[in-house]
Order: sequence, then C-alpha cells, then structure tokens
Amino acid sequence: MSEEKITLELVGARLLGLTADVRDLQQRFAAQEARLGGLETRIGALESRFSAMEQRYAIQEERMTRMLALVVRIAERIDGSPPRS
Repeated sequence: MSEEKITLELVGARLLGLTADVRDLQQRFAAQEARLGGLETRIGALESRFSAMEQRYAIQEERMTRMLALVVRIAERIDGSPPRS
C-alpha cells in the first residue's frame, strides 16, 4: 500500500470532476433524445402520408373496377348479335 493520504480536498475535486462528466453525459443524451424525437415525428408523418396514399389508391381501384364492369356490360349490349353456329 502506498503512504498517500486521501484528503477531503482530493475527494472534493474528484467528485466535482465526476459531477461535470455526468452533466456532460446528461446533456448529450438529452440532445440525442431530441433528435430521435424529431426523427420519430417525421416517420409518423410519413406513415400518415403512406396511409392516405393507400386509401386513395384503394378508392381509385374500386372506381376502375366499376368502370370496367360498366364497359363490359355496354360491350355485351352492343354485341347483341345471336351466336354463330
């Protein structure tokens, strides 16, 4: 063992150094949390946009299906000739 004495001043200086390090880490984590929060908000907005696009495409697909059914019925009426034997 060494004969160094641990003084109250040494303990106080070490404690101040550790406290400063912890504060620095807290600030860094707070900045990272803010960045991640912003990223999460952006991703949420993208999800909303994609959901809206999916709804629009579903509506468009339904309209096209109805339109195709109407065109087929019109074509059947126009081609009202009797079947050839």
